[in-house]
Amino acid sequence: MPLTEQQIDRALERIEPGLTKYLWIMDRVHRCDVRTDATFQRRYNGFYKVRKKPSWQAPYYALMERAKTQPMDFAEVLRTMHAAVGSFEASFSSKLVATLDPTRPVWDQFVLGNLGLRRPYTYQRDQLERTIATYVELRRRYVELVRSPLGRNICTRFARRYPFADVTDIKRVDLVLWQHRD
Repeated sequence: MPLTEQQIDRALERIEPGLTKYLWIMDRVHRCDVRTDATFQRRYNGFYKVRKKPSWQAPYYALMERAKTQPMDFAEVLRTMHAAVGSFEASFSSKLVATLDPTRPVWDQFVLGNLGLRRPYTYQRDQLERTIATYVELRRRYVELVRSPLGRNICTRFARRYPFADVTDIKRVDLVLWQHRD
């Protein structure tokens, strides 16, 4: 997935409005009870475009709060959310995991496309296993990309543009891939 310096810079320009929101979320998540903190939920919902009903959000934020003291991997979060709401929530499961462990990537349609991955079809019988396998591959590709010359270039350019943003290299690459939509 080659990106030119101009494409990286365009993506970095698009990051700025959301970066402040992301940094606020990351600063706040471990200092509040996410089950009851309406400000946290509103900002998280806005940043990650959570447009789900309260009946979906309640188990989600309860799981996030529990995962703060009992760390969970993507597969466990995915399974738990499926049991709670009846659907496979790959994107939101990854967002929960990445919020609590910023070395983990976020599952996003643009990022998947930029890395040559596709989400499993909902009608597949083995959707759960395929979703977990896709996330494992997504993580592998992120690690590979961060170590590559392109990944190092993204991280260097990100750090130069946003020196105040104390984020992981995975998140630097993630934010650029999320905004790269050319």
